[in-house]
Amino acid sequence: MRLIAVLGTKNSGKTSLVEYFVERFVRDGYRVAAVKHIHHRFTIDTENKDTWRMARRGAEIVASISPNELAIMFHKVENQWEYSLQKLLKILDDEGLDLVVFEGFHMLLGGRTDVYKIITVKNSDDAAMFLQTLKQPVLAIVNNSGQPIPEPSIPVFTFPPSDELYNYTRKAVQLSV
Repeated sequence: MRLIAVLGTKNSGKTSLVEYFVERFVRDGYRVAAVKHIHHRFTIDTENKDTWRMARRGAEIVASISPNELAIMFHKVENQWEYSLQKLLKILDDEGLDLVVFEGFHMLLGGRTDVYKIITVKNSDDAAMFLQTLKQPVLAIVNNSGQPIPEPSIPVFTFPPSDELYNYTRKAVQLSV
């Protein structure tokens, strides 16, 4: 299972790029998961509904199953990002996925050498900042500024995402057609 992290500052195009990659990889027959980093406290649960009530009574894991969806909520993992990531990767790996595309998680994934990174930027300062802090492999910069981003050591692509970026990424992460 390959891991790609799309990293960048707010409104730099991360979500658009993740959507593009998910659609393209799925169209080519790959099994894909997408994972979104949410910085603030958040729950998909709805207050006073059954699963919410079960969690409030102490269940550490609450699952809901419908004809079209399975949702599993792990409670009691507050501020344990690394644990949560490892747990999620184990679940995803058991599903036999080809690829996981992350949106965000700069602090958690930026130092990992098993994660391919693509940076979305609004200016050359963004590019410089990320390149100073990320460990390889950094595959590409996707420029959303409309201005040139000089970076001789890493390919620079522009928005909107293109077949050229997709094909480059697919080859770089070693997924065959």
